[in-house]
Amino acid sequence: MDAVVLESTNLNELAYGEIRKRIISREFPPGQRLVDSQLAAMFKISRTPIRDAIRRLVKEGLLTNTSSRGFYVFAPTLKDIDEIFSVSIMTETEAAARAIRFLQNSPTEELNHKLRVLEEKANNVFPMENDEEFKRYLMEIADNQRLYDIYMQNQGQRVLLANIIYFGQHQEGEFTRAEKSKLVHNHIVLGIKNKDLEYTRKAIEEHNSYGIEDAIEYVNHLNP
Repeated sequence: MDAVVLESTNLNELAYGEIRKRIISREFPPGQRLVDSQLAAMFKISRTPIRDAIRRLVKEGLLTNTSSRGFYVFAPTLKDIDEIFSVSIMTETEAAARAIRFLQNSPTEELNHKLRVLEEKANNVFPMENDEEFKRYLMEIADNQRLYDIYMQNQGQRVLLANIIYFGQHQEGEFTRAEKSKLVHNHIVLGIKNKDLEYTRKAIEEHNSYGIEDAIEYVNHLNP
């Protein structure tokens, strides 16, 4: 691994960004132990910004802390995949259910405007960050802070897992995923507008199934 010199007054932010980038690119592969002193020597800075970056990455779920053994790059298991996507489906379905109840009980112009915005976001799915924005906005429509907090806590590890899985894939593969996401996003919006929770739930499950399939393939590749 080549040494990197970080020159900035905001070394905490740069150290975080550099370590995160190397994890996502798999230069720091899943399961690798990261030691603050070694990273500090690599970047030619003190341990303080490195430790701050490590704390942030642990909170996001990209690093795991085994206390006595140190910090390791997140290496998901099949159990992790099941838990991550189960929470995604539950939170997204509950958010959609709340949106439908709002439509049934108090269909305000503000709510209709938010659904029009959601429909716009449904068609804007490339790059991956835009795909995620659709889900985040659905959570916002649900107007439940506790639900939103659960979603965001789970979202970090799920999105980081997706970034690692899809990193470096060619544009054609990205385009195919984007088209599939666009179609199922529109199904979700249609289900909400029609106040059909069962239809919406199936669309949400279909959307998550794409990530589950890719994640399982990735985990099986890590553990042949």
